[in-house]
Amino acid sequence: MMAQPADLLVTNVTLASPSTGWLPEPGWLAVRNGRVAAVGRAGDQEPAALRVIDGLSGLLLPGLRNAHTHGSEILARGCADGLSLGDWLATVWPKLDSLKPAEAALAALFGALQSIRCGVTAVVDHMRRTPMTDEVAEAVAAAYLRSGIRSLLAVMVRDRVDAGKRQVGARHLGMPETPSRQLERIETLAGRLSGGRISFGVGPSASIRCTDEMLQGVAELGTRAALPVHIHVAETQGEVASDRQAFGMTAIARLEKFGLMRPSTACAHCVWLDEEDLDIFADSGASIVHNPVSNLRLGSGIANMQAFNARGIPIAIGTDGAASNDGVDVWDALKFAALLPRRDGLVEARVNHPQMLDQVTLTGREALGPSSDLLPLAIGAPADFCLYPEAEMPFARGEAFTAALVLNGSRRPSHVVIGGDVVLDNGVFPDIDEAEVTAGIRQLTKEVIS
Repeated sequence: MMAQPADLLVTNVTLASPSTGWLPEPGWLAVRNGRVAAVGRAGDQEPAALRVIDGLSGLLLPGLRNAHTHGSEILARGCADGLSLGDWLATVWPKLDSLKPAEAALAALFGALQSIRCGVTAVVDHMRRTPMTDEVAEAVAAAYLRSGIRSLLAVMVRDRVDAGKRQVGARHLGMPETPSRQLERIETLAGRLSGGRISFGVGPSASIRCTDEMLQGVAELGTRAALPVHIHVAETQGEVASDRQAFGMTAIARLEKFGLMRPSTACAHCVWLDEEDLDIFADSGASIVHNPVSNLRLGSGIANMQAFNARGIPIAIGTDGAASNDGVDVWDALKFAALLPRRDGLVEARVNHPQMLDQVTLTGREALGPSSDLLPLAIGAPADFCLYPEAEMPFARGEAFTAALVLNGSRRPSHVVIGGDVVLDNGVFPDIDEAEVTAGIRQLTKEVIS
């Protein structure tokens, strides 16, 4: 029994996590100093606690992680439908690149609140605002901190220009800042603002949008400052063809050339990898972030999860930005990821459901933000978890329980705890006026997007 009272006790729940192989166990969980202090089964003596939440026979799960998104895109949900990636970028991003610091912060805060309502406790924001400014980055970091969510801000960098001296993939922009200036900004921000639930990474937009000088600088900064690297890779067939034409190799081969294929690198999309790319991945420890809903929305293609799994490549799940997903629901993305392998009538193309649940909670941790080496909900691990009402819990048991967790799709928690803090308390954000934030977003969307 614990010598001192717990800060928080959640009782009368069914727990499932990697520690149990995702199989359900009725019991309780206690928190002290922001970490899991004790876990018990039903009938075990419960510790005293400063606060007790009766789970009412609900389901307690680790918090989910959205491994790839773009926070400011929450303003453009539902926009530019029916466009491929290039035309979509040209339609959506000129408006979002104009956001002022307070506007970018409001978008990040709203997206964080929406994410928490989906059971997400950590996000990787491949944070674009071109040109980036210190003020925008600081404001966005402060917004995430206010929400309580864990966030890795992979600040986007890019510097290739076309013959007209316009930035590749962003023709509304002229000559970029030098690679050294862009990377210096990230190193300074990371040194000044990282800590607690906020961390920074380096986010090259894509191989085709970065010069050799930029990628070399990214590799050096990532090593020197121990910053993870986050990059779009092989999202479309056109992007693959452009990489080959410009550099004589694929994006993955180019990243390997600069020493960027390593465990601290996460590559988003990876829809159009060839066999050599897959071999490089398998030897590197780098992670793939699968964004199935966004890839379908933009007609980019369907990533080959079976090939990734066959080679033991770490896979995480992302929504991508809300402008190409129309939401931030990782449960939804997880269901698509499970079902897409059956698209050609292969009903027998089953997935490993416990492995998929791992992919939204712990896979690729070195590349996707600071985390404990302990499994989620293990004693000593950060107290990041969600309590779902009994109605959200699968009726099935055994192996069918894990399948139901993956395939049920959207589920909404009543309580979300991050670092021991109850950031969503019985459906309410205790320290944030959600109605005021939502009203601000509606007005901002009218001004910026309409």
